Amino acid sequence: METIKKIAIYMDHFTANIIEYTSTAVAIKTIKSEFNHFEKEKILQKGEIHMHNKEQDMQNEFYAKLREELLNYNNVLLFGATNAKTELSNILKTDNKFANIEMIIKNTDKLTANEQIAFVNDCFYIN
Repeated sequence: METIKKIAIYMDHFTANIIEYTSTAVAIKTIKSEFNHFEKEKILQKGEIHMHNKEQDMQNEFYAKLREELLNYNNVLLFGATNAKTELSNILKTDNKFANIEMIIKNTDKLTANEQIAFVNDCFYIN
């Protein structure tokens, strides 16, 4: 019998905390988007249209990094306070590699690292 591998991502549009769950949740890494306030200011100097294109490119790179992280898991929990989790979920739904992966999306308030771990433990313990 194959072990079900579970992972959670607490995310917004700029940062994603990756939390793996076996018998308990453990934070394993943080992935950050290259698009931040400093980058936005720098790009804005070149013009609004350029900023939107660059922001979209950087957002796509951020989601691509997260997609790679999720490939080896059967259950994925995406949670957070922004709609970034839904955007990522929609991208994953169009990729056949994720057809057999159970996806759970939960809205939360902004959470501390300890609250994220507790939330993942609660969600995966119940499921």
